Formats: sequence, structure tokens, C-alpha cells
Amino acid sequence: MTDRGRYIALEGWEGSGKTTQAALLAEHLGAVLSREPGATPLGEHLREVLLGADYWPSPRAEALLFAADRAQHIAEVVAAHLAQGRDVVTDRSYGSTLAYQGYGRGLPLDELRALIEYASGRPDPPPTGHRLPEVILPDVVVLLDVPLAHPRTRSRQKNKGAKRKDDIDGIQMTLLGAEESHTALQGDKFEDADSSFRERVWHGFRDLCAAEPERWVLVDGTGRRPGVAERVREAVAGKLSGDA
Repeated sequence: MTDRGRYIALEGWEGSGKTTQAALLAEHLGAVLSREPGATPLGEHLREVLLGADYWPSPRAEALLFAADRAQHIAEVVAAHLAQGRDVVTDRSYGSTLAYQGYGRGLPLDELRALIEYASGRPDPPPTGHRLPEVILPDVVVLLDVPLAHPRTRSRQKNKGAKRKDDIDGIQMTLLGAEESHTALQGDKFEDADSSFRERVWHGFRDLCAAEPERWVLVDGTGRRPGVAERVREAVAGKLSGDA
């Protein structure tokens, strides 16, 4: 039995509350809080390209840029902390690539899975500490289930008041009440996408969850933040203990 850290990802459509819930779960577990894209200095630049209004990569280029961000994220943040026995909670991971670039953009899922495996490979040389698998994927993926018709997912709420900054392990996240932490850029590319794209991505997430029950767990993301957080904690604990 390994003592390496556990790797947990929160997934969902824009406005599902996953950014807030990732931060709350990381705080509860005493884990490192991270995100994709943008967890590293290189990732921050890639995030601007991927989510900003100044660049419009083709679907293949978009998938490759997300893969580059993931490779740097694994090498610079995830692998080192897991090897030291620390848990890592990430806001988005490989599920978003399959849902957005696969189901949403129409790229072949088998090609994307091969790209994900390559980008998620263990760094060479591996970090010192507990042994890591050759391909580093989340041990648990929590999909926050919020219908597209829910008010949080129909449109991004503009924050009228002061923003609260949380800094966990040096990664600064902006919590807008129960809403997602978004830059204005993110809405330009994905949140403001047409309804057919949104539907494809939303159904894609649910298909991924159903196809990989040993790793994924569906959690009701509606309701007040504390109740959702409790459901997330229970679901993660069940998966990690092998009870779910």
C-alpha cells in the first residue's frame, strides 16, 4: 500500500461551482489546491491564449495547448506533491479535455486519450519520495451535476461586491460567493458558447462519468454551498475508501 498523496479533480460545466468546491475540499483535506489551465508560470501564459479573446486556436491546436499545460502541471506541481505524500485537488483535469475538445469540438476521443496519457506521464527523472504511477491521472474525479437550465449555468454572475482572495499553497483563487472563480476571459470562449456546444459538453461529462465508475462520481451540485461541500466530501471519502 502506497503512502503517496491522493489526486482529486473537480469537473463540470461553467458555473457548476467546481472552483469553489475544489477550494473547500482542498481546505478540508489540507491538500494542495491547483487548477488546469494555469497552475504554473507557463500555464498562466497558456491560459491567456486558451481562454482569452485575442487568440482562437483551431480545435487540434486547442487540445495540444491544454495538453502542454497539463504536462507542465504534472511535472511542476502534481508529481512532486504526490511523491511527498501530499494530496492535490485540481479544478479541472483530463475530463475537461474529453468533454470540451472531444464531445464539444468533435475531435476523436481515442486520439485525445492518447494525448492525455502522454501529457500525464510521470516526470523523468521522477521526483524523490513515494513511487508514482507511470501515468498520473486523478484517483477520484468528482462531477458536479448542475443542469444547464440552472440559473448558475445559464449566465455568469457578475460580482458586485468585494472579492475574497484565498491563497492555498501559493495558488490564488478568487471565490465569488457560491459562483465559479472566472476571469472575464473565460466567458468569452466557453461560458458564452452556443447552446448546442454546451449540450454536447454537458452530456459528454455525464457519459464519461458513467463509463468510468471506478474513478468518477456524480455529485448533486445544486443547492447551498455548504450542503454541496458535504456531499463532495462524502463522495470523495467513499471513493478513496473503496466503498463507492
